[in-house]
Amino acid sequence: MSPISERFDGSTFLVRHLNPGVVRNPDLITQITSWLDEAETARLARLINPEHRHAFLVSHGLTRRLLSKVLGCNPSDICFGVTGRQKPVLSHPFNAKAVHFNLAHTQGLTVLAIGPEPMGIDTEWLNRTTKAGLAKRYFTQAEQRDIDYQPPELRQQRFLTYWTLKEAFLKAQAWGIADSLTGFEFELSPPGATLPERIRLRVRDARLTPTLPWRFHHWRIEPEHLISLAVSTQATTDPSIDICPWTDSDWI
Repeated sequence: MSPISERFDGSTFLVRHLNPGVVRNPDLITQITSWLDEAETARLARLINPEHRHAFLVSHGLTRRLLSKVLGCNPSDICFGVTGRQKPVLSHPFNAKAVHFNLAHTQGLTVLAIGPEPMGIDTEWLNRTTKAGLAKRYFTQAEQRDIDYQPPELRQQRFLTYWTLKEAFLKAQAWGIADSLTGFEFELSPPGATLPERIRLRVRDARLTPTLPWRFHHWRIEPEHLISLAVSTQATTDPSIDICPWTDSDWI
């Protein structure tokens, strides 16, 4: 397999995922901790729950290590800023390659996307508890009907498919839930339909018209996680997505 810096060729989006719980090597933990900046170290110190602290550390370590491979620098050299809507962006090092990234996590999984254009990514654990009435609050009637139409054993997955797609789109646009999840809707292929899966965005509120052209991708990561990705592209064909697990050797 070619190095990550070579695969990041200006058209490919990289997606890497891992379970933070498997990262337990003491030397690696020490190394990751040394990469954090003052702001990250302060945020880490404020986390009381050990599991949350560990997930934060591994997630930010993953971000710094993958970015460092793409940019050809040390993980500790990377500096971050935020947009006006508090979306993290890369502020240093600056080079000719435009690099965008987005991080998401859920119970048992962290996922990071890096690419040459803006994107948003989201993930959910299929066994999470979903409150009654959540679909009515955040989903359109068409989306609710589609969820209700599914067999009982598929409704949770269908619900979370819509949820992760909506979150990925909002993150890509640097919007928030306050911008209304019912102002737009997705149309999906029936479960089990022939690939490629159809994912269409339909805007219902003109105020939420996308500022960029978006394409959407969705995966189930066995055994119990979903990932959705929104990527900006001017191309008429789907962009190249390089998605795979992050392994122990990738930290090197």
